[in-house]
Amino acid sequence: MKKQFIYIFLIGLSGTIFLSSCGKISNDNQNRIRVSGEGKIRIMPDQVTLTINTAFTKPRMVDAVRETHATVDTVIALLQKYENEKEDIKTSSVSANKDYQYVANTNKFVGYQAQQTIDFVLHDLSKFTELTGKLLETKISGIGSISFGHSKADSILREADLIAYDDALKSAKKLASRADIKIGKLLYLSNDGSASNESNQYRTGMALETFNKGYGGDGFKITPEVLEFKRTIFTEFEIK
Repeated sequence: MKKQFIYIFLIGLSGTIFLSSCGKISNDNQNRIRVSGEGKIRIMPDQVTLTINTAFTKPRMVDAVRETHATVDTVIALLQKYENEKEDIKTSSVSANKDYQYVANTNKFVGYQAQQTIDFVLHDLSKFTELTGKLLETKISGIGSISFGHSKADSILREADLIAYDDALKSAKKLASRADIKIGKLLYLSNDGSASNESNQYRTGMALETFNKGYGGDGFKITPEVLEFKRTIFTEFEIK
């Protein structure tokens, strides 16, 4: 006697249910429902990361390196007044190369350039304008990027995982009810693996070039946008 197979596909807004049945169950993928859920948390940032650049071009490489070191030391001494932890300040190694400028359809050697980058995390956003004003008094080459984030990002992502699971479970129960079936134990659970992505950190895209001149005066103001932490959970439930 030939076995008869029946396949039913129901698609909902928040998830998808796959059902299959036959005369004899023998496939592990049968009698299961697979549903995804989404969790979102919106919150204001509580910290900002500045990428500070220093670069000098001199006829002699040793002079370029010396000027870069001196400027970096000045900036670090300034940043230490605003740091909470030693990990808030990170510096790259000094790199030095020949520097060329394109003049009259040709590349002209203008000297040796030494450059170094400093990443700094400011935890008190109320001091952002004050700090940038102080930085503009130094001989930095510019602020390459300004990124707002949250100090408890990992905890917020874990909470978003729970919200996503609740959403998946709710969708599974709703789809099962529509199909006139009941779901059993949880067989599979996984998130999308995006521990850090663009939705977890707002980047202003701002870059400030100072050309190694100290300007002084007031710093600049930025109003950060609300951060959105988003996770997706994939689940698979047994069908009773």
